[in-house]
Amino acid sequence: MEGGASVSPGMIVLNSQNYADWKIKMEDLLIVKDLYEPIDRAEIPKGVVESEWKLLNRKAVATIRQCVDVSVLQHVANDTNAHEMWQKLSGLYERKNALNRTSLMRKIVNLKYRDGNSMVEHVSTFMGYVNQLAAIKFPLDDAMQAIMLMCTLPESWENLVVTLSTSCQDENLSLQTVKTSILNEEARRKDRESNTDQKALLTQGDTDRGRSRNRSPQNRDKSGTRSKSRGRPTCFYCGKPGHFQKNCRHFRKEKGGADGVEPKKIPDRKNTSAIAVSEEELLLISEQSEVNLTGEESTWVVDSGASFHLTPDRKCFSSYRAGELGSVKMGNEGACRIVGIGDVCLMTSTGCKLVLRDVRHVPEVRLNLISAGRLDDEGYTGSIRNGVMKFCKGSLIMARARKTNTLYVMSARLCRGEVNVAADTVGELWHKRLCHMSQKGMRKLAEDNLVPEVKNVQLEKCTDCLAGKQNRTSFRARPPMRKKTPLELVHTDVCYVDTKSHRGSQYFVTFIDDYSRKLWVSVLKTKDEVLSVFKEFQARAERETGRKLKAVRADNGGEYRGPFEEYCRREGIRLEYTVPKTPELNGLAERMNRTVMERVRSMLAHAKLPKTFWAEALMTAAYVINRSPSVPLDGDIPQRVWSGKDVSYRHLRVFGCLAYVHVAKDQRGKLDPKSRPCIFLGYGNDEFGYRLWDLAEKKVVRSRDIVFLEEKTIVDWETENKSPITDSGRVDARPNEVDVDSIEIGSVPVDRFNTRQNRETTDDQEEPARERTEIDSDEEVEEEPTVPNEGRRYPLRERRAPRRFPDEERVLLTDEGEPESFEEAKDDTHSREWLRAMQEEMESLHENHTYELTELPKGKKALRNKWVYKLKPGDGGNPPRYKARIVVKGFQQKKGVDFDEIFAPVVKMTSIRTVLSIAASMDLEVEQMDVKTAFLHGDLEEEIYMQQPEGFEKKGKENLVCRLRKSLYGLKQAPRQWYRKFESFMTENGYHKTQADHCVFVKRFNGGDFLILLLYVDDMLIVGRNHMEIRALKKALSGSFSMKDMGPAKQILGMHIVRDRTKKLLWLSQEKYVTKVLQRFGMESAKPVGSTLPTNCKLSIEQCPKSKTEKTEMSKVPYASAVGSLMYAMVCTRPDIGYAVGVVSRYMSNPGREHWAAVKWILRYLRGTSSVCLRFGSGNPTLEGYTDSDMSADADTSRSTSGYVMTYAGGAVSWQSRLQKAVALSTTEAEYMAAAEAGKEIVWMKEFISELGIRQEEFRLYCDNQSAIHLAKNAAYHSRTKHIQRRYHWIRERVEEGEFAVVKVHTDENGSDMLTKVLSAEKLSACRRRIGLVQYPMPE
Repeated sequence: MEGGASVSPGMIVLNSQNYADWKIKMEDLLIVKDLYEPIDRAEIPKGVVESEWKLLNRKAVATIRQCVDVSVLQHVANDTNAHEMWQKLSGLYERKNALNRTSLMRKIVNLKYRDGNSMVEHVSTFMGYVNQLAAIKFPLDDAMQAIMLMCTLPESWENLVVTLSTSCQDENLSLQTVKTSILNEEARRKDRESNTDQKALLTQGDTDRGRSRNRSPQNRDKSGTRSKSRGRPTCFYCGKPGHFQKNCRHFRKEKGGADGVEPKKIPDRKNTSAIAVSEEELLLISEQSEVNLTGEESTWVVDSGASFHLTPDRKCFSSYRAGELGSVKMGNEGACRIVGIGDVCLMTSTGCKLVLRDVRHVPEVRLNLISAGRLDDEGYTGSIRNGVMKFCKGSLIMARARKTNTLYVMSARLCRGEVNVAADTVGELWHKRLCHMSQKGMRKLAEDNLVPEVKNVQLEKCTDCLAGKQNRTSFRARPPMRKKTPLELVHTDVCYVDTKSHRGSQYFVTFIDDYSRKLWVSVLKTKDEVLSVFKEFQARAERETGRKLKAVRADNGGEYRGPFEEYCRREGIRLEYTVPKTPELNGLAERMNRTVMERVRSMLAHAKLPKTFWAEALMTAAYVINRSPSVPLDGDIPQRVWSGKDVSYRHLRVFGCLAYVHVAKDQRGKLDPKSRPCIFLGYGNDEFGYRLWDLAEKKVVRSRDIVFLEEKTIVDWETENKSPITDSGRVDARPNEVDVDSIEIGSVPVDRFNTRQNRETTDDQEEPARERTEIDSDEEVEEEPTVPNEGRRYPLRERRAPRRFPDEERVLLTDEGEPESFEEAKDDTHSREWLRAMQEEMESLHENHTYELTELPKGKKALRNKWVYKLKPGDGGNPPRYKARIVVKGFQQKKGVDFDEIFAPVVKMTSIRTVLSIAASMDLEVEQMDVKTAFLHGDLEEEIYMQQPEGFEKKGKENLVCRLRKSLYGLKQAPRQWYRKFESFMTENGYHKTQADHCVFVKRFNGGDFLILLLYVDDMLIVGRNHMEIRALKKALSGSFSMKDMGPAKQILGMHIVRDRTKKLLWLSQEKYVTKVLQRFGMESAKPVGSTLPTNCKLSIEQCPKSKTEKTEMSKVPYASAVGSLMYAMVCTRPDIGYAVGVVSRYMSNPGREHWAAVKWILRYLRGTSSVCLRFGSGNPTLEGYTDSDMSADADTSRSTSGYVMTYAGGAVSWQSRLQKAVALSTTEAEYMAAAEAGKEIVWMKEFISELGIRQEEFRLYCDNQSAIHLAKNAAYHSRTKHIQRRYHWIRERVEEGEFAVVKVHTDENGSDMLTKVLSAEKLSACRRRIGLVQYPMPE
């Protein structure tokens, strides 16, 4: 089946010709699989659960889709109801009308059996027509079927027909009787012919054994005496005596010969069989001694007299179409039917794949034949020398055939699953180069000899074209008409694309000149850019032609109203609007949009590039469309009609192919590679060279010194260079596919008639022409001048990233592809936004009196700085925010001179979760604020100088430097100075910091009210009940600092906050973060699993790579980056992966394949539980703890793992999973050590909530080991516990003082059990629920 779907054994695939047979087999298959009821019923049966019925219905739909052809699949692709799908197929192919019945009856009447064909197949064909009639409610009774079947027999079977008619009465004549009689008669005839052939072979054998061919008359007389006893000869064809079959009048008439005229005799040749041919038959000559044996290894005979390739084996075909396609006449006067045609793919002895097109399927022949004439038509060249025949394609030897007896025989292996040749045919290659041009257009180019390599254009079905171009049947077309002069009329339209490009564009506008049909395209971010783009188009088009634009035809879109109307009126341009809801009146622009998007989809599908590259594909498609034949121009080229100059195609390349760009001498060292891999993106209309995406630098470059590998795409490059190793040792390219999709191209320009192309790179031309592929110049392209780099020297040494961390691990999840320097921001398409952000930053610096200009004192050094850019996506439909920061390069600072203390605290994750759980249980307000330029508020105590910010140097004072009065981002002491400033402000306003967490500030009011403020650098959460006090605090903060009020908290540190105030519930989720992690590492479509690690997973240091090869392979795996991403999720909201992340993080320095497989398993677990989040407020507002430990599970150190989790208000607020620091000698000891660690945490949390004003009488720590509980309560000396370190006995003192109590809990109810071992899916789910980890459909 095309498309790669698997079909049940014995099941046929539905096409437009075999519905009746398919329906019978499909019904049987559905009945066998218990899936028949959904197609037979439209409603849900009584007693059946709706969910089970939906699943059964969906399985039936899937089973039917697996058994239909691609052409049929499009009709039912969107159906989800099996009954409706079945009825739709019945309506398409089982039309119960008079025309259909007439057509089937005509087929039965015209059906004739031909001698030599298979009677079984003939009867099967007849029954197929009868069954189709029955299916459309027009059945034939049994007697009628019997009579009509006998009518299909030829005159040579007249004796049988008469016998059946006379021996059976009409009412007793049954179809079964007729079929049995016909098949028995066929067997009898074949047996008789076989005996005749054996006698003929015997006579021939006697001749071959040495009897003289010129026997004397005496000898002939002697032999003739024996033949007299045989009597008169009998014809084996008609059964009458007196003549042989070759002289039989009936035989000659049936085989097409004229009455009384004998067919032309075939010359006798030793050991050969000649095959005669009629007008519709093939001419073959084959060796009798060669017998083909089917299988994986097959033998093919090269025949110079064969008209077509031929095989008897149906299994050889990689694509196949059945049908009545004529017949082949054999040497013994027999005829063999051609029952099908298709393609055969062979792996020859040279290692190449040879595709034989239009191979005929003839089941009754013995040999596989290759037509030498057909190979010559397809462009192959042949040569014969020393018994070996070679077939070549250019300089590549595709196949060899060796001489056996008198024939040339080739051995090859079948490639059933492949249809394409290893190297595409010339026509297919140019089809891709020309952006998937239609076959008609390519034929026109070939006829005009514009592409001389292309001859006899015959394109197979291109799956990429089907993905991009398939559409509905068109309506009646009108003859194309066009204007007489350029710019007399221009058609325009705006098209929306549902995927943003790398530059954020979602629209493109097209302008088509009606006279030349030339196309101009520009991508847009918003529709209001249409007018400015139109002005550029008008200026350029009028300058090129010397004519004025007269009229523009557009639809009624708002972008063509208002300012656009006013401009056209002012310029004297007639603006024609189509009738609303009638796009056909602007058909030229609409069709062009469709054509362009079809090309784009096909190009992206072939290039395997993400959808975000659609803008690059669009510009390339428009470039090629302007150089493609146009029907309204009678096959002429739009670019040639527009400019009057011939165009060239020699520079065209396949979009998205792999290319290697030459690296200039001054940009590399002596031993560095002279080329780097890129992806071809298109051509520069106004710039010389090709445009490419640099895979290493992640930006667009231009070059003309390129070597193209047009048969390879980015997937091939990733597989060879970037792909991590899977657990089976295979190369897994999926993680790197996501890397490509997630990158933001910082230098891809928004093409507006290619006037704003990026001037990234222009390589020098150091190498000779033989090492590069250049754009061939034509009349439209001038040679690019070479600018010598005289007097410029560059260091040969380049900065390299640390080998320990490859590029993949340095890409942040929050990286949005912002500019990396002031120059990039200035040349960026969003330069206005970036300049505005930089201006705001400078105004903020001046308002805060951050620095003053002065001369640099002697002995002092001015620190350098740089601009850092960040694009923050908008929430709730708000536009994105462009932020710019001037950052000091603090690495140049010296301790004791430029700074002293640098430590600054940030709020703990545990504190955030605890305060949010209190807010949920007490229904408190949770507000959020953000400090603008937080670090700028800190006062500096040291004398520090800085260079003036780039791009904002003071005119006339460029030699001065900045004396910093307040801290800046990048200074080592900036965080500490900011915290000290903020702490003093909070103290002055009556707040005090808690001793448990210095970034949590509390203030109490009369009546029991309080406010809590949490500070994480420049993000704040304000929690309290009194709205007035919250507003007062916000006002005070805004008076001292530059603040932004974010309103009710919705997100903090990547955690989304959702509340249900009516039920006093609060959810804390990282679903979006988890989804982004899965997408980055290519696991968004992975199969989910129910446990955090495999149950039999045993990781150890022995599994780490030892050889240099293994280490090199694993260095390409983003192991550290993946573990770091998992660890952030675990620290914030996902304690369920705590144990698994702790295990895989032990091997960060030298991970092996098994370790990477474990990381992917964790990602698969997150794939199925991405919506799991923490829920607070559902339980009692009490603090409780759970502790647990395993026993010496670490294979490397034999140490145990301690785990604890603390819950408040029904949700986990603190947890830990960590290897113990000493080896435990018993389970009791391991549990006792774990309880000591958990006791420390519960004491800290007790102090923290007490400082917040929360009172609780009793604190409990639950443990599932009774011995450990007794040991914590009693200080009895025991020989089994005397070795336990004294530090762990701290828990006894706390228990005795009543700080907390250690209580027994059953293992099944211990919430920390999942932090020390791998649990089954069922137990893990129970643990999650116990600590408040629940599934919740988070709103968008």
